[in-house]
Amino acid sequence: MFTTLLALLLTSPLLLGSVYGSSPPDIMSGGLHGILPVVNQKVTYSEVIDCGSVSQSDLFRRARLWVVQSGHASNELFALSDKETGDLAGRFVQTVVLPRSETSAGGIYTFRYSYLIECANRKYRATLTQIEVDEGNGRFSPIETYRQKNEKDLQAMSQELDRQLKNVLTSLQESVKNYKSF
Repeated sequence: MFTTLLALLLTSPLLLGSVYGSSPPDIMSGGLHGILPVVNQKVTYSEVIDCGSVSQSDLFRRARLWVVQSGHASNELFALSDKETGDLAGRFVQTVVLPRSETSAGGIYTFRYSYLIECANRKYRATLTQIEVDEGNGRFSPIETYRQKNEKDLQAMSQELDRQLKNVLTSLQESVKNYKSF
């Protein structure tokens, strides 16, 4: 019994190492790379916006118009567009351009991600998640597992992506809340 317990204690750091080694090492309490927000081990942006007295059907219409006009939509605008439930879902594409400098190789990074807009009770909830990095040749990798040789470039890419995704949510909010009818 004692030798079994001793063997377990001596091998447990190896077991813990393999468990933690399989999860992305850069997910911290502050998010991925200390920048991108993480929910359930996935980079996820989500916000709920109260739109006052706007009806669900009008919120749905405004959000749908924003998706079409946003310029972020991929080939398929809507994977889900349900007027009765007020749900919109699809994929967006985002490009991040990092300038070349003495300390950075720079580069152009293309991301695709899922959006979900749920309209109900004079509010909407927008969620951006399942973010993937285009590695070329039609290969996409989840951002949570994406690695680069240069940590500074990875930080800069994450900061710019964070800024752009927050701008997407801000643009949606402005379009839906401040919609000007004709």
